Amino acid sequence: MSTSRGDWPTDTATLPPAPPPSARPPEAEPGNRIGLGMLLAIVVLGVVAAALAALLFVRHHNKNQPQAAPTTVVVTTTAAPTTTAAAKGPTKKLILPVPDLVGSSWKDASAGVRRAGFKVHLVSASSALPRGTIVAQDPKPGAKVARGSDIRLKVSASAAAPATTAPAATTAQQPTTAQATTTSPAPQAATAHVASLTGQQLQSAVQQLDRAGLKASIAYVPSDQPFGTVVAQTPSGGASAPTGSQVTVNVSTGRGQNPIETVPNVVGKRVPEALPALHAVGLRLIVLKTPVTDKSQAGVIALQTPLPGKQAPKNGQVLVYYGAYQG
Repeated sequence: MSTSRGDWPTDTATLPPAPPPSARPPEAEPGNRIGLGMLLAIVVLGVVAAALAALLFVRHHNKNQPQAAPTTVVVTTTAAPTTTAAAKGPTKKLILPVPDLVGSSWKDASAGVRRAGFKVHLVSASSALPRGTIVAQDPKPGAKVARGSDIRLKVSASAAAPATTAPAATTAQQPTTAQATTTSPAPQAATAHVASLTGQQLQSAVQQLDRAGLKASIAYVPSDQPFGTVVAQTPSGGASAPTGSQVTVNVSTGRGQNPIETVPNVVGKRVPEALPALHAVGLRLIVLKTPVTDKSQAGVIALQTPLPGKQAPKNGQVLVYYGAYQG
């Protein structure tokens, strides 16, 4: 052994080299590989467990919600248009026939028209009918119009005789005056010209006879001519007849099979009383006047044609003459 500086012993023997620091024992590597696999398996199991938990939660959540509100709401919402359409249906206006109001009082006529669903428009007119009586209407009886339409009614403003009938009344009175004031023979009764009525409607024909101072006698007969048309008359057109005498007027019952009604007796009644009696059997009314000297007979029906008990087709017209007082 040798000594060196500082008396440290020296040894020339060579020591074995130290192992490299990065080298690991072979035994450690298998242990590291097993730890990573377990970690990966734990992660996978965690993901699967989370997925199962989420699925169970969703099923449990859906199971605990009993209401199916959207379905009910949709049904309720779609039902609204049906309800609205049903509500609009009844707004369509009904088509109704216009009642026959001529000869009735304006109060009764107005109330009846309003009850039937129409509107009323009253107009004053000069007429021989009693004051307040309906003398004409527009639309005509039986016409079909929409409910709520306006019905125009002409109301008699006076019971005075029209100017067209005044000459006949004056002429008829002249023979009586001459007999009372002179000793000469009574003059013959005045005569009137009989117009040709064939082809006219009944109401127009009887009014024309009335203006001439003649009275009508109506008889309904079978004919191919339109219903209510005059098909024959006696005396014939162009002849002369005594003032106040009757002219027989034959009226067509029409081509169809109209039901036949028995004409009721309305003599002695007033026009407002006669109207419902005729309407009850499906007949209509034409009203004219005849002079009377008894005040108690004023406004009372003195004559009718066709006569009580005679036959007339349904919707046929009955002519009545009511008393007009002349003092």
